[in-house]
Order: sequence, then C-alpha cells, then structure tokens
Amino acid sequence: MASIAQAGPATTQAGALRRQIYGDRDARRDDFDMLLSRAAALGADPEFTTLLCDVAVDVFLLQADPEYYLADSDAAHVIDSLGRNGGLSGVAEFAVLKALLSHAVDAPPALAQFALREVEKAILSGRRDALGGQDHPAGVVMASDVEALRSILFAPSRGSLLHVTRESAEALFDIAHATAQADNAPEFADLFARAIGNYLMGAAVIGAPSREEALAVEAELNRPADGFLGFLSAMMHEPTRRQIGDALESIGGEVEDRDAEINDATDAELAAHAAIDAGEAQWVIAHLTRGGALTPAERRLLGFLRDEAASAPPELTALYDQAA
Repeated sequence: MASIAQAGPATTQAGALRRQIYGDRDARRDDFDMLLSRAAALGADPEFTTLLCDVAVDVFLLQADPEYYLADSDAAHVIDSLGRNGGLSGVAEFAVLKALLSHAVDAPPALAQFALREVEKAILSGRRDALGGQDHPAGVVMASDVEALRSILFAPSRGSLLHVTRESAEALFDIAHATAQADNAPEFADLFARAIGNYLMGAAVIGAPSREEALAVEAELNRPADGFLGFLSAMMHEPTRRQIGDALESIGGEVEDRDAEINDATDAELAAHAAIDAGEAQWVIAHLTRGGALTPAERRLLGFLRDEAASAPPELTALYDQAA
C-alpha cells in the first residue's frame, strides 16, 4: 500500500489522512497540528479542508468538558498555530476558524477577534484567497468580504450570543476608515450600521451558561433519578391520579413563574440598552470625527441610530442630520 506521501492527487492524500486519523481511534491535537503543516500543499482541496475542520471540531469542541465549550488554552493554541507564519495562508485555515466559531456554544472572544483582524488584513492587502475568494484590489470591501465579516461578528462569544463586542466594533471602524475612498460593496454599509448599532444598543442577555454552570447541570443530570419520581416514591402510599395531577400543576406553575421573571428581566435589560448613554455617545463620536468626511457606512450608522435608539445625548443627535 502506498504511503500517504505517495498517495497521489490531493484528494487521494486527504482520504488517506482521514483513514490514518480515524482508523481505530479518536482524533488528537497532534493530528490537527499535522494537518496544519500540510495545509500549504493540500489546502486548496475541499476534501482536505473538510477533514481539517472535522478534526478541529472533534478535538477542541467534542472532546471538551463540557462539549462545545472552547477552552482558553485550546483557543490560544489555534490562534498561535494559525498566526505563526504571519497569519492565515489558505482557505482551509479560515474554514477552521468559521467551523469552531459556528459550532461552539461558548468561545473566548480572542478567537473571533483574531479571525476578524485576519479578514481586515485580507481586505487591506487585497489577498482574499485565504478567505475562500479571489484576490481583489487592496483596500476595497467586496461582497464576499462582507459575508466573511458577518460569519464572525455574530458568532457566540463568552457569555453572549448575537452581541457585537467593542473590539469587533473597533475593527469595523478601522476597516471603514481605511477604505473611505474605495467603492465598497453596498452591503458593507448596512452590516457596519447594524453591527455598531448592536454594540451600542444590544444587550448581552442571551448567552450560554458559563462552563461552571454547564458542568454543574451535567453533574446533576448524571445523579441517580431522585427528583420528582423520588418525591412520588417517598409518599406514604401509592399516589392517586389526583395527587399526581396536583403535583404536576404545582411544578408547572413554578416553571411559568420563573419563565415570566426571566422574560421581564430580559425586557428590562433590552429597554435599558436601547438608550445610548454619555459614554457610548463619546465613543462613537470620537470615531466619527477622527478625521475626514463621513464614509457611507458611517452615515448609514447615524441613520440607524436616529431610527432605532430610544434616546441619545444631544451631542450625538446633533450629527443625525448627516445621516444617509
């Protein structure tokens, strides 16, 4: 049988690598590292890209405790491995970032920030092949770049879901200013406005439980069944249908009360964040006025804030007449 190195075309090599890794064991971290070392030669092959993503998800998410919680140390290893030679060098590596961010229930914000800055680097340098697209003129945001940004901006981050972080908002402003004179894809202005608006007015109230909370729930589920069934078995005599119905009604009422409390708290949190406070206003004004005319994306942002913010300090509302 030919060795992997002698296996022939790229697709054949990817298949041989998959059989080697998954033949009679689970994937390991050194398998991920080995595949990355071959990415320069095999990364253009879709089968190899799929294999690399499968191994990354298996090693860093499925083998995590609890599952799908990306550990800080694992995120640091991925960032260090992908950034070792100056950043992403091929489409397979960006696919790994998207796979981890899209499958993780909880991921360190540093991983999304690394991915976002790599997209920024590709836009400003003109090299899009690492993102899965064709190269374009440097300093222009293309429609494919917008989709790459979108896949990262709203990925689950620690303690937050669908909430844009300040670091991500900063990166978007950097891209907007660096491409101010370019004929950017119109989709960028809309993404920019919604993402910055999300940072300013979004409430990070919908998120996965912390790792510690998830482990506690997991431990509770693994305990011998002694909850409601235990309550029934501990009764003095065999429960009647009426007694069981009363107990279930009581438990159901408690669940409904708890759900109502959570919904009320969420509504209050969202309402509080819909108003832009003085600190947030100062932050966005500093970015909007740090030199040069407003970009189309920034004018779109002002229109978004004008229409969506419950309230804002007068120094910010004074800029609304410049909205697109």
